[in-house]
Amino acid sequence: MATRRSRTESEPVRRTQLLKAARKVFRDKGFEGATIADIVREAGVAQGTFYIYYPSKRAVAIALRDELMDRMATAVVSAMQSSTSFEGRLESLVSAPFRVARQNVDLFKLAFIGADETHQELHSESSEHAVLLNITTDLFRRAVDAGEMKTMDPEMTARLVLGLLQHVLTEAFVSGDGKEAEDLQKAVKVLLSHALVKTG
Repeated sequence: MATRRSRTESEPVRRTQLLKAARKVFRDKGFEGATIADIVREAGVAQGTFYIYYPSKRAVAIALRDELMDRMATAVVSAMQSSTSFEGRLESLVSAPFRVARQNVDLFKLAFIGADETHQELHSESSEHAVLLNITTDLFRRAVDAGEMKTMDPEMTARLVLGLLQHVLTEAFVSGDGKEAEDLQKAVKVLLSHALVKTG
């Protein structure tokens, strides 16, 4: 049983505490089964404290979704910096999100619940998604300018590639149990390499 924390804790600490508790409750009970009462009980805080930081259960789920997208963007940037070739960076663009999804399957499932539009706000684009789109667009723009990538509209291509990645990750970790993740990851790498990389 969680112990009640001091009320003097700083806002970042309290937010982290509530997010950690919400993540555990959502993992154990699912989004629909979880309640704010469950979350505050797990966090060891009063119910009123929750509403200081989050107006609803959906709001804390969105905060967890944004945290996941931030991890993905950070992982992609870090992975792409370790490669100098366009093909290597393209491979990183695929492998980094798969790695983050494997490490955070519960958050990934939470982020993509409601494909039936029941929870549309969990699917809305976050500022973190915009960062990922900008990183990918910039990668493609530089590759086209350098003659490493087939001539395509960089932003449109980035949107299509990120949409494909989201679909495949959802198939691997939300619809599926992760067993096909490695095969799907390899297939996406091959597909993008053939579709985008300029040869000869």
